[in-house]
Amino acid sequence: MDCSPGCWLPVPDSVLNVALTGNIAAGKSTVVELFKRWGATVIDADSLAREAEAPGSAVLAAIAGRFGTNVLSQDGTLDRAALRGKVMGDDAALAALNAIVHPAVQQRRLELQRAAQERGDAIVINDIPLLFEVLDPAQFDAIVLVDAPVALRRTRLRALRGLSNQDADRMIAAQMPAQRKRPQSQYVIENAGTMAELEKQAENVFAELRKRAARAGVRNEVPGQTLLLCALDAKDAAAPVLRAIERRYRDAGMRVEHTTVRGLAKILKAVTPLSIVATAQAAEGARAAWEAAVPPRPCRLYHLSPDPDPVAVRLDLRPWSHDRVVLSEEDGAGLAPRADLL
Repeated sequence: MDCSPGCWLPVPDSVLNVALTGNIAAGKSTVVELFKRWGATVIDADSLAREAEAPGSAVLAAIAGRFGTNVLSQDGTLDRAALRGKVMGDDAALAALNAIVHPAVQQRRLELQRAAQERGDAIVINDIPLLFEVLDPAQFDAIVLVDAPVALRRTRLRALRGLSNQDADRMIAAQMPAQRKRPQSQYVIENAGTMAELEKQAENVFAELRKRAARAGVRNEVPGQTLLLCALDAKDAAAPVLRAIERRYRDAGMRVEHTTVRGLAKILKAVTPLSIVATAQAAEGARAAWEAAVPPRPCRLYHLSPDPDPVAVRLDLRPWSHDRVVLSEEDGAGLAPRADLL
């Protein structure tokens, strides 16, 4: 194929921006940890709020100005229990607090999202308890809601936080009911059973997010085209990075085939792949077969490289069970390197 400037490249150019939310004691934090374990980048709204409310910050000064200096501890930090007592059950006070804190949190979140995209991260999970209360959900690519029955959440608050039924009910009532959030969420994880059941549901949702991220990361996909993975031998073909690459691009709807250096020349006589990715051990042999193919240089050739040349791209495979790797590129048509690969 002619590798024109618009051809497909196995390089992510966008991040799937996901909001994960759930009412208190629904199990959201557990799902966040699972998604993080499976490779997602996590931006924690509560951590950003604590950062914004640090001593000496404009946000903390505004909180003290609105709610009084008795919401400050002796060391100048925010006394969260005192502040909670002032806003709990008072919609106007809670709205005033949100108006102070959330603009700073949103600004920092956007900065971290941009940094994730620049790094090439595939999936960003924004952990936002008050998503529907304070933000526009439309700014995210997908919404994941973790939910559990109110009675069960009350029991968890009593058991895990030592709250009375009255205090638990006050905390539950302070948030928008989950019934109003469910129709606006693309994915709902029900957490009314065992930990194993919760993990299975979370795994299924993450698999769907992974597929969406893979499709978003493949530009100008040509249906029916093949990504060819080339290893030196059977042992080299078992490299975890190749399995991760295969999983990512199968998720994106690409056809993925495997070969060794010995079989590459034969395959190139029958198939014109969209791209070839060779392991570092197979790079020399793959390049020889690629250069000898008729027509010459039928596609782009990539090889995994621990010490890439200046024309290098990153392939972030963390959500596909492997660390970020670096690919070096051989252009299939003798074109100048593309600026968007750098």
